[in-house]
Amino acid sequence: MLTILEKFDIFGVPIKLKTIKQQEQFKTSQSGVIAIIIMILSLAYFIYVIQLWINGKLIPKVTSSQRMIEYTTYEWEKSEISFTLYDLSSDINPFTLENNIIMPVLVEISGLFVAAKPRILYSTLQVDGDKNVVTIDKGKLVLSQVDGTKEEDQEDIKQYFIFFTKCRPDWIDEGGYCADQQTIDEYFSINHGLLFLSINLQQYNYETLEFDEIKKTQFFAFEESSPFYSQVILQKQQTTIDNGVLLSNLESFEVIKDYEVNTQSVSIKFAQNTIKTKENTKFEFDSLCTFVFRIDNIETNETILMPKLGEVLAQIGSIVNMIMLLKILSNMINTTMLESSILHQIIEIYYPQFKQVEIKKNFFGQVKQVHYKGVEIKLSMFQYKYNQLIELARTKFTFNNLIQELSRVQLVLINQIGMENIKNIFKIEEDLKFFDHDTPNSNCQIQNLASISPEESPQKSDFERFGLFNSEI
Repeated sequence: MLTILEKFDIFGVPIKLKTIKQQEQFKTSQSGVIAIIIMILSLAYFIYVIQLWINGKLIPKVTSSQRMIEYTTYEWEKSEISFTLYDLSSDINPFTLENNIIMPVLVEISGLFVAAKPRILYSTLQVDGDKNVVTIDKGKLVLSQVDGTKEEDQEDIKQYFIFFTKCRPDWIDEGGYCADQQTIDEYFSINHGLLFLSINLQQYNYETLEFDEIKKTQFFAFEESSPFYSQVILQKQQTTIDNGVLLSNLESFEVIKDYEVNTQSVSIKFAQNTIKTKENTKFEFDSLCTFVFRIDNIETNETILMPKLGEVLAQIGSIVNMIMLLKILSNMINTTMLESSILHQIIEIYYPQFKQVEIKKNFFGQVKQVHYKGVEIKLSMFQYKYNQLIELARTKFTFNNLIQELSRVQLVLINQIGMENIKNIFKIEEDLKFFDHDTPNSNCQIQNLASISPEESPQKSDFERFGLFNSEI
């Protein structure tokens, strides 16, 4: 039964024979240097990639696609949309509640009509005396079909209509007042620079694993004589992030990734004629410029797959495999040096004089100098004979030659002592005298396992001398 089980064992290990140095493998200093280089490079690259991964500097896999949408909303709670007048001609802030000159008016359009009372946006920030900022602190835009069926939980389309007009006393909020007419006329008599539209966009930061706000700004010429109409289309993005270390950990976010602006020249009555109420009431005003904010019906879907531990280890493994190609070179060096050493030992067995030969080789194993008993031998003469002996030793080192040699020894033994005597030799068993009571003589006899010392090896007189040393004969 145990024999049958042994046949199914797939974890068997080879039986290794030790070398003269009691090693199971032949090792060299050259290969040791390569092994150290491999280990240092592998460890250094491992630490380098792990540091990149921890610090979020490995590029994730990002896929992006677009699709048409019929309904979506976008709501913000902070000042993501702002207007700034970069006035280089005057230090006057025209958007203040007191001494107001220009009114930025926000009108919420639901469907096709005004949905709420117009709201005046007053300046909330004065920077360096010449930057006058008006912000939309919070808001909500809705993309929906104007006509057609909607779900019960879906809102009507909602857009923001913002126009800039001269101050109207009947529109100003409580506590505020317009500047006098002379001040207003003097203000508009000179050029006041550019009107900047700034919208905060969101972009995912792979290092901090958070969304960064990026302010994108568009410039518009601000002149009373050149009114314009701009349609600001916010492009929404659905971002899905997988930041799991081992398994997937999906998180979804809705952000504004970009916006585009379409601008055209219009009359000062364009905004007045465009705004409609359900009661058909009209607002009488002249617009300096008009902006309409809406959501684009094309949504971008972005999927970000952050590198996982398995991918990092796979990347390290692929580079380490390239580094481990040095192992092939190391194995080739060891194989060549092992073969050279064994062949040289075979030559020494047949020609013991070679034990006194000193051969100096370079790093690549090429013979550079040869000395015999302190006398240098001519390299060309030695190399020719030595190469011949190497080829002969290589032939003797083959498996077939070993079998052939053993068969010849067997034939010699049979002819010299006979088959019956050989059989009797294999029947002889010697007891190991280990304990004192095993034999009167307490000396332990360990003969069967005794190895042959180098002194007991065949003497040089038993073999043919090497041709280079004929002078000694």
